[in-house]
Amino acid sequence: MKRILLFGVGLALLLAPQQLAAQEAEEQSSQVYLAFYKVSFADLEEWISGHHTYEVPIMEELRNEGVIQNWAVWQHHTGSEYNWRMVIVASEWSKFDTFWSEYLERWRERAGEDADRYMAMIQAHRDEIWDINESHQSGGPPAQYMYESAFQVSFSDMEDWNRIWSETAAPALDQAMEDGLLSAWVVLGHNTGGRHNVKLLYFHDEWDEMDEFFEHYLGSLAADPEVWQSIGRMIDAHDDVIWAAVPPPTGN
Repeated sequence: MKRILLFGVGLALLLAPQQLAAQEAEEQSSQVYLAFYKVSFADLEEWISGHHTYEVPIMEELRNEGVIQNWAVWQHHTGSEYNWRMVIVASEWSKFDTFWSEYLERWRERAGEDADRYMAMIQAHRDEIWDINESHQSGGPPAQYMYESAFQVSFSDMEDWNRIWSETAAPALDQAMEDGLLSAWVVLGHNTGGRHNVKLLYFHDEWDEMDEFFEHYLGSLAADPEVWQSIGRMIDAHDDVIWAAVPPPTGN
């Protein structure tokens, strides 16, 4: 198992399911821009088609040009009003401004008359920026599901939260990876946007893995009542969303 702390050098795990080139060791990714969209369900099939036609080539260009380090998209499976999740990874804040300027200019130029129709499909939108605190991967194939668990932890409790996390939760997640119940996990710390300040991302190859994973993972935490109660007292709010891999282009 490959263990990566503080910077997500090998961020294929965060960016799966896209088949992305390996991150260069000297490129220490530090921030993730998450753009959430609520796309009309009646238009979702056409939206995904447009993603493959317009968005994928532009994203790859910007990654190859060094504007961003990597990117990915996920589609909704369970939870939340949003059904499209765009992930942009960059080494510094200023890269995001350059990315959005270049991306939107190229997208409108190539989409042409389709641009306004695609924009009209968006019913709601939200942006967040997160710092990559910790990432772990097993080196397997791209994950098919991502369980995104967001927490609002009291700032006065963050030191204790981090201590319990390091001593109890992180080892349990590593064990889950060794047991084949988890293909990767990532910890994000809040930077800008949203009410939550901690995000835990769990990556799975198969749907059935999730139930067994949480039974073992949460069970290991609940086995120590003091730890379990301490965690519960620190959490002011909590939200879970499950995301799925975006299907390949029709005919592939």
